[in-house]
Amino acid sequence: MTTDRLAQLRAMFAEDPTDLFLRYAIALELKSAGSMKEAAADLTELLLDAPDHVPSYYQLALILADLGRLDEAMTTCERGAERAQAAGDRKALAEIKELLATLHDEG
Repeated sequence: MTTDRLAQLRAMFAEDPTDLFLRYAIALELKSAGSMKEAAADLTELLLDAPDHVPSYYQLALILADLGRLDEAMTTCERGAERAQAAGDRKALAEIKELLATLHDEG
């Protein structure tokens, strides 16, 4: 099922390669399929192109932590918190700060 959904998302993205939501959705689908390194690479690229896409910081940090890359995950949280605060997104800011605290406890 995930493969079908991923194929659908990629086809939609091919039609509109500027759609940030589709890029994000593809990365999350890759994560669900267990392709963590590919998902991390996709989210990293997304953030290079759209550094204000706050949800990507949270998801990228989760993936990096799962890959054992805690320092990178914490740095990603810190950057995401800055962007969330600048955007006035208090919910995202709280979620990112909570994840950062959890990562500090693990590290």
